Amino acid sequence: MKNNIFELTDFGFLGQDILNPYFYLIFFAGLVISIRLGFPQFRFFFLGLKILTGNMDEKGSKGQIVHSQSFFAGVGSSLLLGSFLGTALALMIGGIGALFWIWVAAIFIMPVRFVSSTLSIRFRQKLPSGRYLSGPVYFIEKALKAKWLSLSFGIGSLFTILFFGATYPMVAITYIAQKGLLIKGMAFPIIASVILVFIVLGGIRRVGKTAGYLAISGIVLFIVSYFLLFYGKNSGLGFFSAVFSEAFRIESLTAGGFFILMKSMASSTGLFFLSTETGIGKSAGVSGSVRTDYPAKHGLVSMLSTFFEAFLVSPLFAYILFSNGAIGMEDQLAFYSSLLSNPLTIGSMCLYISLLAFGILSLTGWFYTGEQNSYYILGDRLSNIYRILFVITILTTAFLIDKFGGLMLPYLFNYSFTLAVITSIPLLVSLILLSKTARVELKKFISESGMKYEIIQDFYLVLLSILPKNLISKIFGIISMLRLPRFLMIPILKAFAKTYKVNLDEAELEIQEYNSLNQFFTRALRAEARIIDSAANALVSPVDARISAFGDIKEKSVIQAKGIDYSVSELIGVERYAKDFINGKFITFYLSPQDYHRIHSPFYGKVLGYYYEPGKLFPVNELAVLNIQSLFPKNERLITFLQTEYGKVAVVKVGASNVGKIRVTYDNNIVTNSWIRFSKEHDYKDISILIDKGAELGRFEMGSTVILIFEKDTMDLSPKLTLNEKTQYGNEIGFFRKKIINLPKN
Repeated sequence: MKNNIFELTDFGFLGQDILNPYFYLIFFAGLVISIRLGFPQFRFFFLGLKILTGNMDEKGSKGQIVHSQSFFAGVGSSLLLGSFLGTALALMIGGIGALFWIWVAAIFIMPVRFVSSTLSIRFRQKLPSGRYLSGPVYFIEKALKAKWLSLSFGIGSLFTILFFGATYPMVAITYIAQKGLLIKGMAFPIIASVILVFIVLGGIRRVGKTAGYLAISGIVLFIVSYFLLFYGKNSGLGFFSAVFSEAFRIESLTAGGFFILMKSMASSTGLFFLSTETGIGKSAGVSGSVRTDYPAKHGLVSMLSTFFEAFLVSPLFAYILFSNGAIGMEDQLAFYSSLLSNPLTIGSMCLYISLLAFGILSLTGWFYTGEQNSYYILGDRLSNIYRILFVITILTTAFLIDKFGGLMLPYLFNYSFTLAVITSIPLLVSLILLSKTARVELKKFISESGMKYEIIQDFYLVLLSILPKNLISKIFGIISMLRLPRFLMIPILKAFAKTYKVNLDEAELEIQEYNSLNQFFTRALRAEARIIDSAANALVSPVDARISAFGDIKEKSVIQAKGIDYSVSELIGVERYAKDFINGKFITFYLSPQDYHRIHSPFYGKVLGYYYEPGKLFPVNELAVLNIQSLFPKNERLITFLQTEYGKVAVVKVGASNVGKIRVTYDNNIVTNSWIRFSKEHDYKDISILIDKGAELGRFEMGSTVILIFEKDTMDLSPKLTLNEKTQYGNEIGFFRKKIINLPKN
């Protein structure tokens, strides 16, 4: 396959004098950082994925946006558009074999973003308004004590943002709108500018939320477009065979051929990493606003962006080009022209909208990063000037593309990429010098948070996060309610009972009398199976379960597991009730599949109301409890607020994987895990609902967790409570202290 680097240089495009030094520097930085940090790209890969999926989000931590929002806002532009552009240019120079060298380099370069993001959070600055300022300018000054260098980088970065970050996303947006969607003139660029200003002026929270929505929507639409437009056009085996054969061409066996191959590899790979904004510091400015108490925690997330760009998006786009015979420059241009000139179809519409979404996302990230740097240099005054310049730049770019078309591209790429290379030099040198600080932060996170790099366990938790848990649980609920013929149903019930060691002697009915799995799950007990503790002030267990946690609520924090806690306000959801339980007590009960699944009232009282939160449906087994931060507040839950004569009690019923529904006896209108779900709060002001101690309060249609929350100074936990030991409903779990009101008796 012909090497095209000299053709591109003749057209005024970037040459080896810029690309090769950049590649060697970033590869050297990645190699040094990898060695100093003990190759975190291998040891903590699945841990980074687990953090990205939201398993370890902490609402009480410092910061403004969650890890996934920061990730998409910071690297959204490089994740799709940047990867596409970089892959296309790399293939023009080095052929399809360039993809192999991108993979090799990416393995070592991954930790570069780890250090950049970690340092941004470690040295971020919080303003009185609550806004966080961060990025390379801040950690260069504070960690290296080199204000001159941080100012130089900041000024250079602003030029890079205006001529790099504001131009090539706008080129893509303008081309797609005009050629693909047939929106002529400046109409769409102006609309995009208005949307951009609206997003960024809303602050980092709006930027983060918008980034999450745009990225997920864009990814889904792109996947749909891929299957409709490109899937099945070539053999994947043939593609990978071409990648490896071209990566090690025959002529490379000679000394001269090997030298030419290495130069081509450095140029093509350098173009890819420049296009994906690696080593420029763009994502670091957004990282500083992430909600975490451990800087290295988000560093592990940022590290994943290089993996996604190089190992997921780049091969996919290279495969599309390879399948359509579009490797060289002329062939690629013909392919793009053909793609944009085709009649509008569902596939092409999905593709265009996906790219436009990522284009706006890209501009948003660059816009916000530039604000950080401009504020550092001259405060609010320069920030306002910068905002105006950014909007002028993107509109000017769109105007030039509209008037002159592709004639402007060589000039735009030349100047913008050259500025990006110049900006990367001081940053990459700083990252090498400060990699030891990042290593200290990584050790601190691992040791203090109790995190472990257990590959199988982390992979399982990542899988849990990406699976459609609510849909799976709903399907399971439907299956559990099926009434099969008796010759099928009875063996299934017996197998279930044997597997989970269910005590059939306590069941109200004989096993052959249950018509479905759901009926068996929610079975009643024989009348004499349980004895309710009759002491006047004794609280009783509401369920048959294992006691997984109990103790004092420290301020607003409830213990989930050792080293992990969550906010009682997040759990209960109703602030006017949550304040009553500050510094109170709690008990957590875990129901396994073998347990009796009905829930009973822990004491005589009046039902004040309920709160329903349609959260996720993670499992609540030990592995999930020990590894998913704020698991119970994340999951679907139904909270019953009970007023007793001694104080309020919150009975929190937590949904979990395969819990079809949660039902209560006092209100048949409550429906959980429905197709359309909204948060709901309800007070029973006009009716008086009284419930006896030990009376049935509700039921799980499969096992889960119940948490009892008690007001401060109203009760004492029973000395009989033993952590991780089983208890039965009706057993004593605590004692109320002093009666404060009188309630009418049933």
